[in-house]
Amino acid sequence: MHHSATEVFISKYSNRLSEVPRDLIMQALQITELRKKHVLIKTGERHPYAYFMVRGAARSYYLKDGIEVNTWFALEHDIIGSLLNFRNLPARETVELMEDSTVLAIDMVLIRKHMQSNQEITNFILAIVEEYALFLEEKAFYLQMTDSMEKYRILLETAPELLQRVPLTYLSSFLGMSRETLSRIRAK
Repeated sequence: MHHSATEVFISKYSNRLSEVPRDLIMQALQITELRKKHVLIKTGERHPYAYFMVRGAARSYYLKDGIEVNTWFALEHDIIGSLLNFRNLPARETVELMEDSTVLAIDMVLIRKHMQSNQEITNFILAIVEEYALFLEEKAFYLQMTDSMEKYRILLETAPELLQRVPLTYLSSFLGMSRETLSRIRAK
C-alpha cells in the first residue's frame, strides 16, 4: 500500500519521470499514519513539508476574534501545504486532520535543493504548484460568492463528498452560515 501511495502521487503529476529524478523525489517522501485532530501546519510557523493526502480528510482554518473560520477542506489525492511555507515564511492558516489519515510528507527543503540541479524535478514541482494555483483561484472565486446558498449549491455540484465527510460545524463556518441554517437547508 505504501509503495503504491508514492506511485499514485508521482503519476498524478508526471507520467514519465526518468530514474534519477524519480529516486530523488522518492527520497523526499515519507508516508505517515496520523490520528484525527493532528495539526499538520500551524498558523505563524514555518514548515518544511507539504503533504499529499493518501487516505483521510483535513481542514484549514484561521482564528478571527477567537473564532475558527474554516477556509478549505482536503480529501484523498489533494495536496496540502502553503506557498508561504514553500518560501520558508510562516503559514497563515492551521491545517488539522478531521479523520485518522495516511499522508505522504514531502520534504520541500530537499526537493528545492534537487530543483536547482534537475529540470525534471522542477517540472514535477511546477505541475503541483500549477494545480495548487488553480485551486487557490477557484477558492478565491468561490469566496467572492457572497450568498451562502449559492456557495452551498456549488459545493453540492462540485464536491458532494465533502458534505458527507465534513462535520456540520466546520461546513457552516466555511459557508458563512449558522449551523441551524445549514441543517435546515440539508433537510430539504
